[in-house]
Amino acid sequence: MSNRRKRTPLAHLVPSVVLMRAEGRTLQEIGNKLALTKQRISQVVKAAKRFEYVSAQWGFPFSNRTHRILDALAIQSKEDALALYRTGHLYPGAVWSFGRKSYNEICEWLGVEPLTKRPIKGCNCPHCGKPI
Repeated sequence: MSNRRKRTPLAHLVPSVVLMRAEGRTLQEIGNKLALTKQRISQVVKAAKRFEYVSAQWGFPFSNRTHRILDALAIQSKEDALALYRTGHLYPGAVWSFGRKSYNEICEWLGVEPLTKRPIKGCNCPHCGKPI
Protein backbone atom coordinates (compact mmCIF):
# COMPACT_ATOMS: atom_id res chain seq x y z
CA MET A 1 0.00 0.00 0.00
CA SER A 2 1.29 3.43 -0.91
CA ASN A 3 1.93 6.23 1.59
CA ARG A 4 1.16 8.88 -1.02
CA ARG A 5 -1.59 11.32 -0.17
CA LYS A 6 -4.60 11.44 -2.42
CA ARG A 7 -4.42 14.44 -4.70
CA THR A 8 -7.16 17.05 -4.30
CA PRO A 9 -8.78 18.02 -7.62
CA LEU A 10 -8.30 21.64 -8.67
CA ALA A 11 -11.61 22.51 -10.30
CA HIS A 12 -13.76 22.99 -7.22
CA LEU A 13 -11.00 24.90 -5.37
CA VAL A 14 -10.44 27.59 -7.99
CA PRO A 15 -13.35 29.96 -7.19
CA SER A 16 -12.72 30.05 -3.43
CA VAL A 17 -8.94 30.39 -3.79
CA VAL A 18 -9.24 33.20 -6.35
CA LEU A 19 -11.72 35.01 -4.09
CA MET A 20 -9.43 34.71 -1.06
CA ARG A 21 -6.44 35.90 -3.10
CA ALA A 22 -8.50 38.91 -4.25
CA GLU A 23 -9.19 39.68 -0.58
CA GLY A 24 -5.43 39.88 -0.07
CA ARG A 25 -4.82 36.65 1.82
CA THR A 26 -1.48 34.93 1.52
CA LEU A 27 -1.00 31.46 0.06
CA GLN A 28 -0.20 30.16 3.56
CA GLU A 29 -3.41 31.61 5.05
CA ILE A 30 -5.51 30.10 2.27
CA GLY A 31 -3.73 26.77 2.67
CA ASN A 32 -4.38 26.73 6.40
CA LYS A 33 -8.09 27.48 5.86
CA LEU A 34 -8.50 24.72 3.22
CA ALA A 35 -6.14 22.23 4.92
CA LEU A 36 -3.78 22.25 1.92
CA THR A 37 -0.14 23.15 1.48
CA LYS A 38 1.07 26.51 0.29
CA GLN A 39 2.47 24.79 -2.82
CA ARG A 40 -0.91 23.25 -3.70
CA ILE A 41 -2.61 26.65 -3.36
CA SER A 42 0.07 28.07 -5.67
CA GLN A 43 -0.78 25.35 -8.22
CA VAL A 44 -4.47 26.26 -8.01
CA VAL A 45 -3.66 29.95 -8.62
CA LYS A 46 -1.48 29.07 -11.63
CA ALA A 47 -4.21 26.82 -13.05
CA ALA A 48 -6.74 29.65 -12.69
CA LYS A 49 -4.43 32.06 -14.55
CA ARG A 50 -3.83 29.50 -17.32
CA PHE A 51 -7.60 28.89 -17.63
CA GLU A 52 -8.20 32.64 -17.82
CA TYR A 53 -5.51 33.00 -20.53
CA VAL A 54 -6.95 30.17 -22.64
CA SER A 55 -10.49 31.51 -22.31
CA ALA A 56 -9.36 35.00 -23.31
CA GLN A 57 -7.37 33.68 -26.30
CA TRP A 58 -10.04 31.39 -27.76
CA GLY A 59 -13.28 32.64 -26.20
CA PHE A 60 -13.93 29.07 -25.05
CA PRO A 61 -12.89 27.25 -21.86
CA PHE A 62 -10.60 24.63 -23.42
CA SER A 63 -8.75 22.13 -21.28
CA ASN A 64 -4.96 22.38 -21.17
CA ARG A 65 -4.61 19.31 -23.36
CA THR A 66 -6.96 20.69 -26.03
CA HIS A 67 -5.10 24.01 -25.95
CA ARG A 68 -1.82 22.13 -26.55
CA ILE A 69 -3.43 20.22 -29.43
CA LEU A 70 -4.59 23.45 -31.10
CA ASP A 71 -1.02 24.73 -30.85
CA ALA A 72 0.40 21.47 -32.23
CA LEU A 73 -1.98 21.64 -35.20
CA ALA A 74 -0.96 25.29 -35.76
CA ILE A 75 -4.58 26.43 -35.51
CA GLN A 76 -4.73 30.19 -35.13
CA SER A 77 -8.47 30.78 -35.56
CA LYS A 78 -11.87 29.15 -35.80
CA GLU A 79 -11.64 29.34 -39.58
CA ASP A 80 -8.39 27.32 -39.54
CA ALA A 81 -10.04 24.66 -37.40
CA LEU A 82 -13.12 24.52 -39.63
CA ALA A 83 -10.93 24.13 -42.72
CA LEU A 84 -9.13 21.18 -41.09
CA TYR A 85 -12.47 19.69 -40.03
CA ARG A 86 -13.89 19.93 -43.56
CA THR A 87 -10.83 18.34 -45.15
CA GLY A 88 -10.75 15.51 -42.61
CA HIS A 89 -7.43 16.50 -41.02
CA LEU A 90 -9.00 17.42 -37.66
CA TYR A 91 -9.50 14.00 -36.20
CA PRO A 92 -8.32 12.11 -33.08
CA GLY A 93 -4.83 10.74 -33.58
CA ALA A 94 -3.71 13.58 -35.86
CA VAL A 95 -1.16 14.63 -33.22
CA TRP A 96 0.10 13.06 -30.00
CA SER A 97 -2.48 12.91 -27.17
CA PHE A 98 -5.33 14.05 -29.45
CA GLY A 99 -8.21 11.85 -28.37
CA ARG A 100 -11.96 11.72 -28.54
CA LYS A 101 -12.50 14.02 -25.52
CA SER A 102 -10.44 16.87 -27.03
CA TYR A 103 -12.03 16.25 -30.44
CA ASN A 104 -15.52 16.61 -28.95
CA GLU A 105 -14.43 19.79 -27.14
CA ILE A 106 -13.16 21.31 -30.41
CA CYS A 107 -16.32 20.26 -32.28
CA GLU A 108 -18.46 21.91 -29.58
CA TRP A 109 -16.44 25.13 -30.03
CA LEU A 110 -16.84 24.97 -33.80
CA GLY A 111 -20.55 24.18 -33.56
CA VAL A 112 -20.24 21.06 -35.71
CA GLU A 113 -21.24 17.47 -35.14
CA PRO A 114 -18.35 15.18 -34.16
CA LEU A 115 -17.78 12.52 -36.81
CA THR A 116 -17.99 8.90 -35.70
CA LYS A 117 -15.76 7.64 -38.50
CA ARG A 118 -12.65 9.18 -39.92
CA PRO A 119 -13.45 10.72 -43.30
CA ILE A 120 -11.86 8.98 -46.27
CA LYS A 121 -9.62 11.34 -48.13
CA GLY A 122 -10.14 10.79 -51.81
CA CYS A 123 -7.29 10.96 -54.27
CA ASN A 124 -7.61 12.82 -57.53
CA CYS A 125 -5.82 12.08 -60.75
CA PRO A 126 -3.01 14.60 -61.18
CA HIS A 127 -3.76 14.86 -64.93
CA CYS A 128 -7.53 15.20 -65.21
CA GLY A 129 -8.56 15.90 -61.59
CA LYS A 130 -11.13 13.08 -61.45
CA PRO A 131 -11.43 10.98 -58.28
CA ILE A 132 -9.43 7.75 -58.38
